[in-house]
Amino acid sequence: MKETIKFDKVADIYDFYVNVDFDIPFFLKETEGFGKEILELMCGTGRVSIPLLKSGRKMTCVDYSKGMLNSFNKKINNEGYSVDLVEMDVTNLKLNKKFELIILPFHSLSEILTTEKQQEALKCISDHLETGGTFILTLQNPKNRLKQADGKMRVIGKFSVDKDKEMVLSYTNHYNEKENIVSGYQFYEIYNSENIMTEKRYLEINFKPIRLGSLREMISKTDMEITTIYGDYSYGKFDIQESDFMICKLTKK
Repeated sequence: MKETIKFDKVADIYDFYVNVDFDIPFFLKETEGFGKEILELMCGTGRVSIPLLKSGRKMTCVDYSKGMLNSFNKKINNEGYSVDLVEMDVTNLKLNKKFELIILPFHSLSEILTTEKQQEALKCISDHLETGGTFILTLQNPKNRLKQADGKMRVIGKFSVDKDKEMVLSYTNHYNEKENIVSGYQFYEIYNSENIMTEKRYLEINFKPIRLGSLREMISKTDMEITTIYGDYSYGKFDIQESDFMICKLTKK
């Protein structure tokens, strides 16, 4: 799969602005008491993985970005955690072992930009899941997410980079209904203590929203089935009109 978002361009600053933890309690609860190895896909710099590792989980963590995995490795260097970091494409996953629990956090499956490739990823995931095992797939609900894909420029926030630098992050994106693709850019402006901009970057962002009907169709072509869908990370009921998220639990038949 082509790298649809070139995270290597921002791997060194990613953790300064992606520091949310709203889903961490959910994944801690879902993995509580699980003593076997957990597979996390599209793991990034370890935002979800590291809290799980600190709580004693054993993990294999996969991402296609070498830069993101390098950042992950630096954060856990010499900590003695039971983790295997693997640079690999989820649409061509070949780990030569199966897992009883696989997680795909932070709604990342939608970064795969064709239904065919999304299907390939789900097939690979199914092939790596033990019979009776659980796959947790998190997605945004397109009904609400697409409201922000209107072409307007928005400021996400201001973030401290170090003791005397700050980064202003903004973005714009728009929705191509014909292709069912959201595309746009994130802009990074770094200022010194005198409020002089010293660096500017941009990152092209593209993703393909996944509607529930399309997900069900893709899943039907695997050996998995959806058993539960939550509308948030507090186990709220999924409402296609109101929920921000589609948190799906699947079982291998």
